Amino acid sequence: MKNLSYFPHVRLWALLAAGLLACHPGSTGTTDVEAGSPPRTDTSGQCAGQCDASPPSYPQLGDTSGYGDVTTYGGTAGGTPSQGGACNYGATGILNYAAIQVNRLPGDMQGQWRGGRVCGQCVEVRARTPDGWKSTVVRIVDKCPDADCGIDLGGTPAGILMGNKPGRYAGEWTFVSCEGQPDVSDGPPSLFIKEGSNAYWSLIQVRNPAERVLGIRSRRAGAAVWTDLAWATEAENFFRVPDTVLADSSAYDLKVDLPRGTGYVLRCPGSALAAEKTSLPLAAAP
Repeated sequence: MKNLSYFPHVRLWALLAAGLLACHPGSTGTTDVEAGSPPRTDTSGQCAGQCDASPPSYPQLGDTSGYGDVTTYGGTAGGTPSQGGACNYGATGILNYAAIQVNRLPGDMQGQWRGGRVCGQCVEVRARTPDGWKSTVVRIVDKCPDADCGIDLGGTPAGILMGNKPGRYAGEWTFVSCEGQPDVSDGPPSLFIKEGSNAYWSLIQVRNPAERVLGIRSRRAGAAVWTDLAWATEAENFFRVPDTVLADSSAYDLKVDLPRGTGYVLRCPGSALAAEKTSLPLAAAP
């Protein structure tokens, strides 16, 4: 598959392009990166002028990649672990983390955040610097607060890419596995039960997954049929446990589905999923 070059563009260009696409719905346009497009290889390409003052641009997004602005909300000093962000992980020991865009264009909600569905995904981020293209890997734990955002770096990655010049850089990113990446996890994968959960209401989430969670299924142990858990509406990046499961002390199987056909499994009493602020260890799916 071809690799598309990134060209920073201003607001007017993006709005005009969006208008043209709206007039020609049959056109594929130029705002999407091909799904699975590989990272750039022109690592020697240096930027001209002030690399940290790239013109604001709307992100160009594919299913697992994108081009756009690389910024920082934690400065370049680093060393401060993530407090969980909008992914609701709470205080963590994760040092390589970032926020991701919510929108393609302001207010359209068509960014890669998708209501928290991208939480936990690791991303290789590359930025164009005076020394050429530099890269780092981060875990998504938060969402961007503004329209001009592609990836917003926290913790130590900003210093790796930007040195002592925090700002707005032209860059790109690709979804990757977290396996073997340093400082993107603070423990093995686990199933966390939200504070406030009880025998009548419970929300669960996966922490430190290898990639974003596609879904969680449950069934009574030995049963043939799986039931998909619904994404919670009360908080982003959580799943709702059915009342019937919480009221049952029988053993249940849970299966966490990840991209690339991987996942995790857990067997526990259904009623155990009502124990707030509990972390249950997940095993790799066979």
